[in-house]
Amino acid sequence: MTRKQVVHSGLILVALATFAMAFKGIFARLVYQEGVEVNALLVWRFILAVPLFWFGGMFMLRGRDRSRLTWKQWYLCAFTGFLFFISAWCDFHAIEALGASISRMVLYLFPAILILIEALELRQMPTIRQLLIFTGAWIGIGMIVLPDWQGGELDAVGLAYGLGAALSYAIFWRMSQPIMNAIGSVRFNQVTNSFTLAAMAIFLVPTLEPAQLVLTPVAFGWMSLLVIFSTVVPFFILFEGISRSNSVEAGVVAMFGPVVTVVVALAVFPDEALSLVQWAGIIVVLVSVGVLKLIKARPAPVITGTAGPVRT
Repeated sequence: MTRKQVVHSGLILVALATFAMAFKGIFARLVYQEGVEVNALLVWRFILAVPLFWFGGMFMLRGRDRSRLTWKQWYLCAFTGFLFFISAWCDFHAIEALGASISRMVLYLFPAILILIEALELRQMPTIRQLLIFTGAWIGIGMIVLPDWQGGELDAVGLAYGLGAALSYAIFWRMSQPIMNAIGSVRFNQVTNSFTLAAMAIFLVPTLEPAQLVLTPVAFGWMSLLVIFSTVVPFFILFEGISRSNSVEAGVVAMFGPVVTVVVALAVFPDEALSLVQWAGIIVVLVSVGVLKLIKARPAPVITGTAGPVRT
């Protein structure tokens, strides 16, 4: 395939993965309704998901030569795995505090944050257009979280969790592409998520009582859907898509995820009704981030890895 076709196919994969991952907040709230704690949900999610990543990866990589990872690659996988642990921990606390729809909108500020990361990498100030996009996204978030939400009271802790998830996810998203190009998206999934599970075992398991890890049959059913439909399958698809495309462009494609979440959340959870001002805020955020499509991506440096020269 030509470079243009590879990028196009990558963005399609990102779109498919985003649709599946958009249900994560829905499944998480359904698990919470069964009395499951946030930390217990996170631990169970990766206890169930990591073996599937390894079995799925072994099947997808069968018959291929796999070189050993270098110490630098192990380090990068460990660091990105820890970043994803922070993002997931903040994200699921935000879902609990803000609800599925509002937390998705805050999380999907990450494409705007990617603009700033790219500017720092290039050691250039963001353009006026980029700054306007970033400002518009933040104004939209303000319209979403400030008026008529939870009796007019802003949950500052929930908002902080959401912003923490967006920031750590943006850094994770940007750092993932070079290492995926070097070792492949499947192996990246296997190793990085194993480090994420290790971080949860170290930091979360000691905070839980044994009884808190017990799941009812209904909770286990929703958890299984969360793991398979909104974690394992979309992760394989998402990272393959990122490895084929520009991380900023992929972030823009992923912006339709909160739209799916909001629509489904309104249908499933009566307490997630939004005011007119909040709907206007959602539109402002989506339009602001969507304008990124009109920005020409600057040429990125060529990186030579085991998979050959690629552009980050």
